[in-house]
Amino acid sequence: MGVDATKPSVLDSTGAASRRGRAPARRELSQGALGWLFVAPIVVVIVVLVGYPLLLSLQMSVQDVAVYPGEQTRLVGLGNYLSLLRADSTLSAAIHTFGYWLIAVSVELGIGMAAALALWHPFRGRGIVLALLVLPWALPPVVSGLLWTRILDPTSGWLNGLLYQLGLINHYQIWFSNPAATIALVALVHAWGLIPLITLILLGGLQGIPSELYEAAHIDGASSAKAFRFITVPLLRGSIVAALAIGTVVAFGIFDVVYVLVGTDRDARSVMMQIYLTTFGNLDFGHGAALAVMLSLVSILVSVAYIGGLRRRAR
Repeated sequence: MGVDATKPSVLDSTGAASRRGRAPARRELSQGALGWLFVAPIVVVIVVLVGYPLLLSLQMSVQDVAVYPGEQTRLVGLGNYLSLLRADSTLSAAIHTFGYWLIAVSVELGIGMAAALALWHPFRGRGIVLALLVLPWALPPVVSGLLWTRILDPTSGWLNGLLYQLGLINHYQIWFSNPAATIALVALVHAWGLIPLITLILLGGLQGIPSELYEAAHIDGASSAKAFRFITVPLLRGSIVAALAIGTVVAFGIFDVVYVLVGTDRDARSVMMQIYLTTFGNLDFGHGAALAVMLSLVSILVSVAYIGGLRRRAR
């Protein structure tokens, strides 16, 4: 019995199906390759600008780096780290940095949340308010520090003048007269520059919450406070974690504002300032690199803790 040439054979249909199956796979592969092609320049830049300096810092952190002619670089292993952990200057800088972080992040999150809620719903002049809100964040930290130096000047500062005219003080105050006040004021100045960014992050999260949820809660008789607690906060948790992580990393790296406001005062030195003084003041690159690595590890661990807390809450 002959084979009908007009009908496709089983092999032909199987081959066609196989070719049809391979076509989407090739298309996905080409799209993936195109994506990597676009990402490759950024990866190269990150490796060159971040990866190489990081590896160099790790290498220097376990060495006694030679600086002067005739000296030789020696491998000391964890000796730099152990000596830093025993040094009083490291403990003092860590306590100051912890104070900056605690005050700054609390102020940034509190005021940022209030500002985001105030700007959530459109109103006349909202664009102007948003533009003005961004100004402190747009200013370089050194410029912000110089501006606040003029405000907090003990002899001719605007703050002293205003409080004196209002009768709230009898004489001009020296605002950086004690360590606690210095830490608090520096943290507030630092927070002032970062509040706009935190506000925008939280505002973006608020705008992503469906309005139908609040309408349903209102129909069910929920108050504004309950709606904020059971709708806003849970759905805004991702934005809050992002704001906390950014605020923490920036607070751990505080340097410019401290240097401009109080210089290298021992009662206000942050870890970043201690790194600067150790590395470039004492020309001790090994200990400076080790301290920088320790600060980076702490920043990463805190950020990971934030993300881990978010995931546990989401379950």
